Amino acid sequence: MNTTLLSVAVAAALSITTLAHAASPDNESVKIAAPAAADFKFKPQEFQDYLYSYALSNGDKLKFTQKVAHYYAEVNGHRKVEIYPVAPGAFVTQAGSRISFTDDGGALTIDNYERLPMAAQLPANTTVVASR
Repeated sequence: MNTTLLSVAVAAALSITTLAHAASPDNESVKIAAPAAADFKFKPQEFQDYLYSYALSNGDKLKFTQKVAHYYAEVNGHRKVEIYPVAPGAFVTQAGSRISFTDDGGALTIDNYERLPMAAQLPANTTVVASR
C-alpha cells in the first residue's frame, strides 16, 4: 500500500513538472543583450588625446594618466582610479562614473561624479563638466 501511494505521488509530481515546463510563458518579452564593454577595442595610442589636466566646473582638478593599456583618473592629487574604455571617447569606472570626451578630448562630462572614490560627499547623479 505504501509503495503504491509513493508511486502515485512520484508520478503526479513528475506530471506536474513536465506540464510546467511544456506550458508557454504568460509574457512574451524579448531579451535584448547590450554589447559588453569588452566588445569595444581601444588602442592605447588613442588615449593620447586625453592625457591632460582638466579644471572641473566644481573647482576640482582632474588629471588622466596611462600605463600601457590601463587608464587612470586622478582628482586633486588623490589616489588614482582605473577607468575602462566602453566606446569612442567614453570611459567608466568600476563604481559607475561615466566620463565622456568631446571635441577631440578638449571637453569632458563626468556623470555620477560622486561615485569617484576621491570625490567629496556629493548628492547622487552629480554631473561635472570641463574643458582644456
